[in-house]
Amino acid sequence: MSSGACPFLVAAGGAWRMSVPDREHRCSAFAPATSLAPGKQARLCLTAAHVGCATFVASTSARQARIGGGGLQDRAGRWGITRTTPVIEEVGGLRATLGALIADRRTWPAIPAVLLATLALALGLSGTWGEGPVTSIASPTHPAAASGGAIPTTRATAAPSAVPSAAPSPAATTSPTVGPSATLAPAFITYRVKSGDTLSGIANQFHTTSTAIARLNGITVTTVLHIGQVLKIPTS
Repeated sequence: MSSGACPFLVAAGGAWRMSVPDREHRCSAFAPATSLAPGKQARLCLTAAHVGCATFVASTSARQARIGGGGLQDRAGRWGITRTTPVIEEVGGLRATLGALIADRRTWPAIPAVLLATLALALGLSGTWGEGPVTSIASPTHPAAASGGAIPTTRATAAPSAVPSAAPSPAATTSPTVGPSATLAPAFITYRVKSGDTLSGIANQFHTTSTAIARLNGITVTTVLHIGQVLKIPTS
């Protein structure tokens, strides 16, 4: 323990004390020992200014009144009672460093910067560890590209869709239907009956038969002809 620190500053159990603020520190000038704020430890108890502390002055004055003059022991108890309990000073270490930084208000503005730097370092390390080996994947090369030529580009074109369209229906044509019992009308000429004509005589005149003339005119071969009657005479 440095000579500039208060000798009444000890741990709760009285076995040790640190040169930096610690929440386990107690002021043994009181009975029972009372706790001390880390800020007060850094500002008063762990500096040479502890000689101006009212508790320190009262305790040392009581000691001098009880046992007479003389210097204070390294470990003084309440009302100046000297103790032989060994004092262990813990120096350095992460705990001591953090305790000193927290107790010293002058270092508080630098705490955000330290935290940011620590965060950036952690992110950088995590990014470095997260990087894996890069594996190259070979892609097939077109023969034209391998020889330095231009790579043909194939454009996909939409196939024309077949749209069914209504085919024009042929115009209805009427053709004469000749059945097996149909009879073609024979070609004919007309003849007007004169006086003295007979059916057989007319047939001989036009090189046909009286039966053909009768059938064409819807009469019989025995039908009596009349003067001026028009007959159809077949020509074939």
